Amino acid sequence: MRCTTAKVSFLTIVLALGACSAFSGPPTPDFYPNKKYLDSPRSVVNEDEQACLAMANEYIKQPNKYQTLAKDAVVGGAVGAAGGAIGGAIMGHAGPATGAGAAIGGLLGVLKGLSDMNEPTPSYERFVEHCLQQKGYAIIGWSSK
Repeated sequence: MRCTTAKVSFLTIVLALGACSAFSGPPTPDFYPNKKYLDSPRSVVNEDEQACLAMANEYIKQPNKYQTLAKDAVVGGAVGAAGGAIGGAIMGHAGPATGAGAAIGGLLGVLKGLSDMNEPTPSYERFVEHCLQQKGYAIIGWSSK
């Protein structure tokens, strides 16, 4: 199996994009600018937000994220191997294409799993939103900053 410059460049771009998304910060609540938010100094808003996040970390059970990461890697590898085998059978190089597909699929599965590791569970988000609502804030969503 020959590796052309275009294939290497494409793989490099995919890996770079995956790495960037995998290591972005965890999502945090987005505040609606209601009276409480507008009347509070930013330091108070930050303290309230951090207090609610800390409470959620204490009381909300999080899934085993490493187990999920391993599953994503296995699934990605299997899908990549199947795709490589099909493409290799068509081109006449099923063995090397299957191996390459498995490696690339596994790597992409790991990158997907790494990006998912930063995502809070829905119950975690609801807990934080409820805590902040109790303090007078309105939350309109979550985003990575």
